[in-house]
Amino acid sequence: MREYGAQIWNTVARVTTEGLIIATVDGTIIEFNAIAERIFRQDRANVVGKTMLDVLVPAGLRGAHRAIIARLRAADAPGAVVRFRTLIQRGDGTTAPIEAGISSTRVPRGANGGPELIVAFIRDPDRRGPGAPRKPFIPLTAEQPPEDFGDRIAEVLEWAPVIIFTVGLDGIIRMSTGGGLARIGVRTGELVGRSIFSLRPERDDLTANYQRALAGERFRSRVVLEERDWETQYQPLYDEVGELRGTIAISMDVTAQVVSERALRLLAETDTVTGLASRSHTEDLIAEVLATGRSLVLMLVDLDDFKDINDSHGHTVGDKVLHRVGMLLQATVPAGSILGRLGGDELVVGIPDSGLEDAEPIARRILDAISHPMHIDLELVDEALNLEVAVTASVGIAMAPADGDTISSLLTRADSAMYAAKRSGRSAHRFYRADADRASRRLAVSTRLRNAIKAGELSVEYQPVHDLTDSTIVGFEALARWNDDTLGSVSPDEFIALAERSPLIDEIFELVLHQSLATAAVWNSTHDSSSLVGISVNIAARQLRDTSLPGRIVGAADAVGLPPSCVTLELTETALMDEGPRTLRVLSALRDAGIRVWMDDYGVGYSNMARLGDLSAAGILDGVKIDRTFVADLPTARAETLLRMFFTMTESLGVTAVAEGIENDEQLQVLRRLGYRYGQGWHFAKSMPATAAVQLVLDD
Repeated sequence: MREYGAQIWNTVARVTTEGLIIATVDGTIIEFNAIAERIFRQDRANVVGKTMLDVLVPAGLRGAHRAIIARLRAADAPGAVVRFRTLIQRGDGTTAPIEAGISSTRVPRGANGGPELIVAFIRDPDRRGPGAPRKPFIPLTAEQPPEDFGDRIAEVLEWAPVIIFTVGLDGIIRMSTGGGLARIGVRTGELVGRSIFSLRPERDDLTANYQRALAGERFRSRVVLEERDWETQYQPLYDEVGELRGTIAISMDVTAQVVSERALRLLAETDTVTGLASRSHTEDLIAEVLATGRSLVLMLVDLDDFKDINDSHGHTVGDKVLHRVGMLLQATVPAGSILGRLGGDELVVGIPDSGLEDAEPIARRILDAISHPMHIDLELVDEALNLEVAVTASVGIAMAPADGDTISSLLTRADSAMYAAKRSGRSAHRFYRADADRASRRLAVSTRLRNAIKAGELSVEYQPVHDLTDSTIVGFEALARWNDDTLGSVSPDEFIALAERSPLIDEIFELVLHQSLATAAVWNSTHDSSSLVGISVNIAARQLRDTSLPGRIVGAADAVGLPPSCVTLELTETALMDEGPRTLRVLSALRDAGIRVWMDDYGVGYSNMARLGDLSAAGILDGVKIDRTFVADLPTARAETLLRMFFTMTESLGVTAVAEGIENDEQLQVLRRLGYRYGQGWHFAKSMPATAAVQLVLDD
């Protein structure tokens, strides 16, 4: 253990998402990990060898901290933990609230035992709020450990919720420790001396992992063992001359996380109103068919004048109508069809291995089934009602591969056909027909957008992000806007989508970045460096492969006198899942420059949790913005369950959550109760021009 002390310390310090401090009983700091550096804004070299009271605790609280240590040492319970909240003194002279857990332990050495140590885990409850400046991530540097450092770490690991093995090149286990061993019925050290290959010889997957690890490979693996899910990080061990000596394996029980992921997926896959597939699950099922090259008929079914039903009879009746329509679709379409709800009164029918000759009769059967009057039973407080509701629908039809080979293109074209059906009258269906008008529209928008950028006709508006506890402003999202003399107001969804196909997106990003930073410099002119109100800018996936991006952002911020930590980049889930080496270099450079990275519109797709954990642990991912569709469904039980699970996920990753699309006080109160600290939406303010944003900050 002792010979690998520094390597084990570095690995454990990277795995934990909390600040970790080890000190002697008199408070002299021995070790100080990278998370602690970030929380205390102190370099490790500046605090090791000094006492915690002198460098980490405000003068007025030192007496209270001495009492806590005395109480801990007086407790006759080895490994007892004292948890408390307090204020800390940071390296820049400011104070901040933290949550702490401390424990004392005695290193077993010699007849009377070794020295007593204090172990402290520190957590910042407001880690990386949108408006707080952040020091760039600084990785822990390995230094020569003290002679008994391995013994000290072994004692700490006795109660840490992990399992750690070190294995020699001969496959013999040299060390097994960690509080997690009890979960598999093994005592510390019980497996020492046994061959790692003899533990589960029938498991080819584990044998392959051990072989890779002992060949010097560093990797992460997830396996099921004893009906529990374990995630293991393998890392090679080297001696003092750099020769491979074995491997260290650190395993964490992620069963609870896996169960939560499965429950979240089940909730996300089903629409509770209709019983059909949810939007995201529908898109996944259709994408699976398209990926195999099979033909597909896609129908978009939209109820005619459905708003009148909700306005006349209420949403309860409206939901019953939607549920009945879902049942009718299930009884009408062929077996093996994909049925889902996009949202509102839009339903989707996907029929694999079908073509034009199948689509026509199926569409007619759907329209006929829906057009029969529906009898809706409604239970009121003092009476029962039976309503007769007349419903019709319009159906738009697109076919793969003729009309498109992606879910996005097919939905867009079915939507176009559906509106053509509505224009022709009630209870009608239409097939998609490509026409010159849409092609002309795209060409006109692209051409005029290029000219508008050159002429400086694009503008930037700002929507504030608020602290939900007191409604104060903590940041703004910068949004591109375009009002053309000929085309009128062009939706960002339209012109940004076109721009992302060309270098025009780079020009738009530069315009938004420079304008928003100039505006931020004005509204921050009366703020000190500890309370700057930052800006967030949306960025396309392709721009993450531009290695000059971090330098350009730093230069733009420097030009207006703001630190790079005032800038947050918002990216899609897809962009952050890119594991290409160039993208990773750019993300790391952004982190090192102090520029935040947030995942936008979280929840509409499925993210790789291990990938998100890696990005968070590396200090690359600072937060996620929960997609507005989940907030819009509040206060339904399903929406509340999903939002609670999203919040729990962000807490486990150590990143901040921002709820988007807050439109009323009822939604705000639910989000506060669920623990959300930050949010934005029309309930607070719509997007606004620069002058209004500046005034809003100055008045706040």
